[in-house]
Amino acid sequence: MPQNRPVLYVASVLNETPLWPELQAPPRSRRPARSARASRRRRTVGIVAVTVSLVIAAGSAYGLGLFDPGARTADPQPVVADAHAAVAENAALRGHLATEIKDARAVLKSPDGRAAAKSDRQALDAAIDDARSLVKSLESVASSPPGTAAEVSAVLERTSELHQDAPAVTAALRDATTAVVTSGRLARLERAGSGLEEARTTLQAVMADGERAYAESEAAAEVPDRDSLRVALDESGDLVARADGLLETAAGVKPRSDALADLLGQARELTTAMSEAAARIEDAIAAVVTAAQEDGADAEADGSDPAAGDTGGEAAADVATEENAGTTAPAGTCPEPDQVWSAENGHLSSSELAQIPFASGHYVRADVVGGLTELNEAYAAEFGVNLTINSSYRTYADQEALYDPTSKTAAPPGCSNHGTGLAIDIGGGVQTFGSAQYEWLKANAEAHGWVHPPFAEPSGRNPEPWHWQSVHAPNSY
Repeated sequence: MPQNRPVLYVASVLNETPLWPELQAPPRSRRPARSARASRRRRTVGIVAVTVSLVIAAGSAYGLGLFDPGARTADPQPVVADAHAAVAENAALRGHLATEIKDARAVLKSPDGRAAAKSDRQALDAAIDDARSLVKSLESVASSPPGTAAEVSAVLERTSELHQDAPAVTAALRDATTAVVTSGRLARLERAGSGLEEARTTLQAVMADGERAYAESEAAAEVPDRDSLRVALDESGDLVARADGLLETAAGVKPRSDALADLLGQARELTTAMSEAAARIEDAIAAVVTAAQEDGADAEADGSDPAAGDTGGEAAADVATEENAGTTAPAGTCPEPDQVWSAENGHLSSSELAQIPFASGHYVRADVVGGLTELNEAYAAEFGVNLTINSSYRTYADQEALYDPTSKTAAPPGCSNHGTGLAIDIGGGVQTFGSAQYEWLKANAEAHGWVHPPFAEPSGRNPEPWHWQSVHAPNSY
């Protein structure tokens, strides 16, 4: 046996039979190796995923300001709750102010507001602007609060400041509204009283003429309209008494009292009623005078003998003759240079005339009634009542009955624009220079075809605030 054989043998034995089999590594196969590599890949992917998630989270936190020194506190819920409560309070306050502003604007558009002094209206406009500015400021902090505690605190501080301003702004708005109502009602009361006094004075003057006409007509035998005149005079006396009582009551009424609104309504109605009563008396006077004249003429034609008991009729005829001496201008002439005589004046046919829709019994020329109706609609929208028409188209006989050579109130027959159907006399406040109704017509009537002529202006030859006529009138009267 070779010398080194035992060594090789031992090595061979060692290779074939380990002395400690439990320490020998298990034999490797190709499949277990592949499993190990897969496991390592899964661990690597997991580590990468966790790392990416951490990076994203850190970036989001930085973007949200969580690393900012002014970041949310550990317990932000109480601050956020206060901010939400402030937002709710803002909404309630804005709603309250919106209601106050709406009411103030309504007052400005009301009859009181339109009649109020300019300074009071301007003060209310300013108070409304202040309230609107506060509402806008409240809206700027009315959205959901910002994310940081510092920003939420700023919202709360600004809200507190605005809420402290609100009582003063609201009080100023209410005071200004009250001032406008008081000023407007005083002005309306003054105007209503002035209009009422004017209507009463006019009615009393017409009543005096009516009483004279009634007394003079008693001498005539046949005057069918005498009783109608007496009724109109008696009814007018009652209206004058009511006016006296209403004016006395108005002197002691308080501007803010509930009774004032009712008083203004009564004054308006009574003013209209007295204007209409004056027109009725004028119509009755014309009828009575005409009837008395005709009766006197008939008596003279019959050759009645005064000794036979017909002295009354003869006396009436004499009175009528005296009254009518010089009551008509010669054909083709008028006493004033701005008056134009025409044969058709007072003799228009029914087809040429149209009844005024809002004034029963009154007529104007058919081609101008449309503009007058439109003017009335605009007037009613402004003052809440129709125009008060006291006189319109007059026949030749009507003008004869009204004309007094010693007075400038009525033109001679044939010379008045009332006889052309192009003139009207208006009451209801318009009959007073400077009244709200008169000034409104001055500013708006011409747009609808009606004007106040130069002769009737305060500086004219015959100041008559109540006389208005169509732009188609042939002259200035």
